Amino acid sequence: MNEFNPARIELARQYRGWTKKELAERCGMTPTYIGKLVADPTARLTESSIEKIAYATSLPLSFFMLHATDMDRKHLAFRRKKKITKNLDNRICAEFEILADTISRVRAMSDVPDETASWLDEVAPTSAPQAQGVRRVAADTRAILGLPPTGAVSNVIRSAERKGVVIAPLTVDVSDAVSDGVTYPGKTLIGYFPESKPGDRLRFTIAHELGHLVLHRYRRPKDVSLMEREANEFAGEFLLPEPDARAVLSSSMMLEDYRYVKSGWGISIAATVRRAFDLGVIDGNKYKSLYVRMAQRHWTKHEPVEVRAEHPILFAQMLGRAFGGLDGTGHSIVPRSGLEGFLGIPFELANDWCDNGLTERTESWRI
Repeated sequence: MNEFNPARIELARQYRGWTKKELAERCGMTPTYIGKLVADPTARLTESSIEKIAYATSLPLSFFMLHATDMDRKHLAFRRKKKITKNLDNRICAEFEILADTISRVRAMSDVPDETASWLDEVAPTSAPQAQGVRRVAADTRAILGLPPTGAVSNVIRSAERKGVVIAPLTVDVSDAVSDGVTYPGKTLIGYFPESKPGDRLRFTIAHELGHLVLHRYRRPKDVSLMEREANEFAGEFLLPEPDARAVLSSSMMLEDYRYVKSGWGISIAATVRRAFDLGVIDGNKYKSLYVRMAQRHWTKHEPVEVRAEHPILFAQMLGRAFGGLDGTGHSIVPRSGLEGFLGIPFELANDWCDNGLTERTESWRI
């Protein structure tokens, strides 16, 4: 049946993290036949074949009927570590691609325009900024998001969501193989890997990825480490502006003193120590000394002082508007059949992306 899209078979396979042989075995087909379905655009996809693939991958039949826009995965911004496998890399890229495509469809259905492009254009640099330039861009971003020039950001996720940036937890288990978040230039979307991360680390992750969206909208450093450093510099300025940092940090501070900064600003001790070094408040010897003490106390893995975890709500509200399921409190009540039929994704996956912010609408049947 010609309404099926062969490219979605490959996307489903990568999303599940299977080889072509594994997909074929799970579908009761041969790898040669699966390869032909994917590679040959003239191959006639029968409903029976697609049903087997849909059943094996636990994806709705409608998933294989959608025609998504191509995404150049080389431009995905997430830091891959040496131990990442090709399989895991594909899974991350595939899920982000499916998420981005789903959000585009939901925006169209809910009549929620993507207004982020206009404000991003105001602050996105077109040439390479130095450290001071990155800090200035972060300060401008705070202003556009409606935040005062100084002071702690009470909720990083909500600040970004109010300006149309969709933020969603991804479901792929990445362990320590990649950085904490994913963005793509031109997509006003931030994906992150939750995995029970503390609130301060999540706040820095979102600010870091917001930095990628702004700083690398029109330019992309060839050196990935520089790209990451720029995003880190942006996050530091966004969370702890330079005037505040110089007021609360000093070269005489001991490691214990950084706990109080964390409790008031929601930024980790490690990030604050780095912030002090980047601004010249402490020198290299003090910086190394503080990190040695952190390691001795095992703070490099588990810091003291708990920071409240933040949770996204924008995507759930968009789904509620798209399917007419917002109750009086703004909670999203969505029909499983409508969501899966129109968006081609399982209800459970959408709920995961919404940080468990969806309620399934009970559909009554008359006999």
